[in-house]
Amino acid sequence: MKVTGYRSLVTSHDWGRPVGDVNGVVASGVTDVPILILETDGGLEGVGLGQHADIARVFGAVEGQDPRAAPALYDSMLSHVFKSGHAGLTYGAVAAIDMALWDLKAKMADEPLWRTLGAADRFVRGYASGLCYGLDDDGFAALYARFAERGFSAAKIKGGRDLARDIRRLKHVRTIMAGNSVAPALMLDVNESWNCKQAVRHLAEIEAAGIDLTWIEEPVRRWDTHGLAAVSRAARCAVATGENLTGLEQFAPLLDARAVDVVQAGSVWGITHFQRVAIAAHVR
Repeated sequence: MKVTGYRSLVTSHDWGRPVGDVNGVVASGVTDVPILILETDGGLEGVGLGQHADIARVFGAVEGQDPRAAPALYDSMLSHVFKSGHAGLTYGAVAAIDMALWDLKAKMADEPLWRTLGAADRFVRGYASGLCYGLDDDGFAALYARFAERGFSAAKIKGGRDLARDIRRLKHVRTIMAGNSVAPALMLDVNESWNCKQAVRHLAEIEAAGIDLTWIEEPVRRWDTHGLAAVSRAARCAVATGENLTGLEQFAPLLDARAVDVVQAGSVWGITHFQRVAIAAHVR
């Protein structure tokens, strides 16, 4: 079976409420979902999600190829755009194709992707989180109460601009999740909105307020190796980051400097990327 073509679609996700983080809120609650469909000469189609505006630049690396070679084709795509770089929209296209190739690989094996990837079952522990920055206090409480009703015992909230508000909401969500656990896991995601000194000071205040964070997510800019390492040394909680990094070369400095405790790989960057980042984290 060979890859022969592609189709690009855009659908929308209506969240039914404002969604966003400290960097911006979509008041309408409607966000675009770009979808890539890879076509084959055998009739199967592979689906990939994520921005792929540069698909025409990248597709030549996989056209006519067997989708079962997904990891090798991932490297072929990176080589194909090597001179002009693979960041931004180009990396999004690489990732969407990669995701669709893995979808085809699983379909050709007539099994779900989690089994193709070697998992024993389809269960993954999750925490509740919902781009909640733009909600007022009542809306925030109602959202996490619904999550708790579904059995969640851990929550990650969005914050970063107003520390008093963040502390109040962390305490509130802890109370909500306490119905499912005597020790709910709490995470705070500030989406790179602090500098290093702010992060150290704010985390000390959060700890002084009696809140035991599981992790602080993206406390400083994603590329600030020294800042992330300083925050990790100063705080009791773990430092999580990486969802916006593209390529192992961007993770390496953070891993080498012990600047990240929870290594995150954004789902929209593809399956091969996720596997390689996971292995790099595992060996450390």
